[in-house]
Amino acid sequence: MKKVFKVLSVGALALTLAACNSSATPTKDTSKKSDLTLEQVYDKAVERQADIKSVSATMEMSQKTKAGSGDQAVEIAMDSKMEMDVISDPLAAHITGSMTVPDMASEDKKTMDMPIDMYMKKEQGFFMKDPTTESWFKLPSEQFDAILEQTASSANAKEQLEQLKEFIGDFKFEQNDDAYILTLDAKGDKFKELIDSEMQKSMKDLGLEENPLDNITIDKINYVLQIDKETFDTEKMDMNFDLKMKVEDQEISTSTKSVVTYTEFNHLKTIDIPQDIIDNAATTPQ
Repeated sequence: MKKVFKVLSVGALALTLAACNSSATPTKDTSKKSDLTLEQVYDKAVERQADIKSVSATMEMSQKTKAGSGDQAVEIAMDSKMEMDVISDPLAAHITGSMTVPDMASEDKKTMDMPIDMYMKKEQGFFMKDPTTESWFKLPSEQFDAILEQTASSANAKEQLEQLKEFIGDFKFEQNDDAYILTLDAKGDKFKELIDSEMQKSMKDLGLEENPLDNITIDKINYVLQIDKETFDTEKMDMNFDLKMKVEDQEISTSTKSVVTYTEFNHLKTIDIPQDIIDNAATTPQ
């Protein structure tokens, strides 16, 4: 079961934009209509992405996972809410929030809240606060390098946008007075290849040889993105997906819902890790 939930910890690739040749369909009560095509919005969003050096965001996520069947079935529900400050170059981040997880010591399926507080900075490393002891620890450098590589790759929005060009016809393109609204609502295995390369990288970094995509069934993928009509900033991203996979002869089903809201752009010059954390953090066993 440990390996099962390690596999589930691999993050899904964030889908963003696609391109087509028609203008956005106005939603009800839209008075400020734009004639830009999805391809034009795509190009402007990519151009804007190159100018974004820092961002703040909030993320709310809920995930329900079921493993096994009958009397052997195990169900786990987790909810989290986080606030994030991120600088792209050199990469730095501060993430705070809380996660609601099952209390494994409880017999009546109680939950417990776990606070989250972590810093990441290319020159100094990855620091996380242990909620049970209120003390800080530092991740070993080789593990941090893997996390840094994944984070840098995920931050390359232009690369991700290019991957979506072949799925132009699968997006619905709408607009209201303030934003362009892009919706992807798909079922089946058609979009496996979108996440295959990122999953391969994540599995390698986790030290796992088997690619779960070999045994995965995608039941549903739904993304709704809001792009500001004036600045072409991605202001909000709703992501929902249901999937099933087989790991160690067990069937795993998981349903994930998350909402990321971007609140500020290019307002951060630096993210500083407090010196007492750097001086006193313990190093985790390697």
